[in-house]
Amino acid sequence: MALKATMICKRISSRIGARSMSSSWWGNVEPAAKDPILGVTETFLADPSPHKVNVGVGAYRDDNGKPVVLECVREAERRIAGSQNM
Repeated sequence: MALKATMICKRISSRIGARSMSSSWWGNVEPAAKDPILGVTETFLADPSPHKVNVGVGAYRDDNGKPVVLECVREAERRIAGSQNM
């Protein structure tokens, strides 16, 4: 019984191996569209300008490396802090 199970496993394994070598499981799958948010960073990295500004995902920093909090974010924080519903 164990010998028969071993033979079946070997046969299945060889078929799977042959299939994976001859064609890709993902060969006919179209790539997804690029993420527009991450695309901002890709565009930033590709831009050779020395005057470029990274406005992608992450924290904004000044020339000294300190975080910059945008005024609109400060205003949102004030509104949320003063709200009875939050």
